[in-house]
Amino acid sequence: MLGDIVNACPPAAAPVTPADLTGCRHRAVLRRAAEAGVVPPETSPADLAEVLTHRYRAHLRRSAVRDRLPTAPRIGDRLIPTRWDITPGPTAEEETLEALAAGTRLIVGAHLADGPLATRVDLLVRADHGTGASPGLAYTPVRVSAHSVIRDGRSRRGSRGARCRVVDVAALGLSDPVDAPLRYRAAAEDSQVLAVAWVLLAGMGVASGDAGLIGAGSARCAVFPAGRLAEGLLKAVSVPVPRRPLRVRECATCEFHNHCRAQLTTTADVSLMLPGDRSAALREDGLTTVPALARADRGEVSALAAAWLRGERFLRRPTAGWIDDPRLWAGGTGPGDLDGCVEVDVDMEAHPGRGTFLWGTWDGVRYRAFADFGVEPDGGAHVARFWSWLTGRRDDAVLRGRRFRAYCYSAQGENHWLREYATAYGGRRYPAGDGGDGGGCGDCGDGSAAGDGTVVMPTRAEVDAFLTSEHWVDVFAVVRRAVAANDSLGLKNTGVLAGYAFSQGDMDGREAVDRFEATVAAAADGRGDEARDLRRILERYNADDCMATAAVRRWLRRGAPGIPGVEDVAVPERSDG
Repeated sequence: MLGDIVNACPPAAAPVTPADLTGCRHRAVLRRAAEAGVVPPETSPADLAEVLTHRYRAHLRRSAVRDRLPTAPRIGDRLIPTRWDITPGPTAEEETLEALAAGTRLIVGAHLADGPLATRVDLLVRADHGTGASPGLAYTPVRVSAHSVIRDGRSRRGSRGARCRVVDVAALGLSDPVDAPLRYRAAAEDSQVLAVAWVLLAGMGVASGDAGLIGAGSARCAVFPAGRLAEGLLKAVSVPVPRRPLRVRECATCEFHNHCRAQLTTTADVSLMLPGDRSAALREDGLTTVPALARADRGEVSALAAAWLRGERFLRRPTAGWIDDPRLWAGGTGPGDLDGCVEVDVDMEAHPGRGTFLWGTWDGVRYRAFADFGVEPDGGAHVARFWSWLTGRRDDAVLRGRRFRAYCYSAQGENHWLREYATAYGGRRYPAGDGGDGGGCGDCGDGSAAGDGTVVMPTRAEVDAFLTSEHWVDVFAVVRRAVAANDSLGLKNTGVLAGYAFSQGDMDGREAVDRFEATVAAAADGRGDEARDLRRILERYNADDCMATAAVRRWLRRGAPGIPGVEDVAVPERSDG
């Protein structure tokens, strides 16, 4: 396979890197054109700040991993953890080769290049048990990811990822990875970095059969066979480099956005409406422009094309197909089924390295925040308090013979974190909380605590039972049935369609994470007033999402008024050109 990959690489003046193989392939062409002074990039101050923030976060993640690497053998270890930190610069490749030749157990910041391929990889971990330049030298490339990598491997519907072995970061190069009931998921950029690194190591005859990923904030490394990554790399390098632009997700933050958009709008390219692979099948059928698609009589997608030409972002599907969805009516089919129903809307905020820091609920009258803004994590106490309050409302409703529904908008994150906390802390008991600035929920009496003033983290089985019950409803699933879209169906868009006015402007999840970090830093520095002000902003942001979810529910129950119906969109007349 190594020879196939090398032969498939396109001829180029510079080696192919992982950045050339992920996301927009045309962007790689333009970057090289920019280096030659042919195409000028456009970078706004906001874009530059985003790039610098991204690099700083990556630096923090890598630094945290470097600090965890072993520095001395543990009791019982037969190997000594030798380490070589590669100095960035023109001699980095030669220095990496020297470290490999010396049999160093941990090579940090390695640079590998040979022929048409090159990459930088965070770690090369020696996998064999030899010392020095002994025979059988074998290295595993390891990438520090910006994403969560390891997931519970217990089989459940909708679970994704492949099985893996794990090893503590503090034992890398000293201990073999062990089997565990876990799965891993690799982002495309991580996969290509590891694939290129592994192929280059294989070309030198020093590759183990594995690759590794360390997730954001994780103290464990997921280890898995590298063969599948090499297969993906072969497919990637075999794809012809596009000669023309195509709208993809990355366009929004690309320094060549205006350059490409000028070409795409001139022809009304179909990718303006259906980015990336979503338009591939249409292109194969000869439908390369939005006007052509609008006239093609392809049903809903043609209606969306006609709407796009008119500047309409959303269309209502025929109400007969979704208005009686039981998820809208607490298991029933109409407004009468909501009489006496107890309804709660839920939203959660999470930090990728620390976990959740805010769970909010809206019961139609009052917003409640279950938070962890302490300098140190609370070990899941705020999650247990949220769970106890929510299930207390449920149990009280059932006891009184009423229906109960808890609603969330796009529940994957909430589902993931509830399962994570239940797996880590299930059965643990906590004080009910007093609503102080560190966490808890003020005046959350409604059945949220046991008689001894404590709350208990649910078990994994209890969480799974709730998430798969009729009591937990994902409103986004109903929105997808009801609305055809030329834009995102995220809550910030559908909430506005439903008439909700968000109080925090364009604040998004990434900015919420930044504000959370600022809140914790202010608290750590003794700036209590600043920390409280930042916390209130985050609670208002979270409350908006809870209330917007309720607004979307009400809007759907009214038949999603205010947007055109799919059947109402007129096909544009053919025009010259």
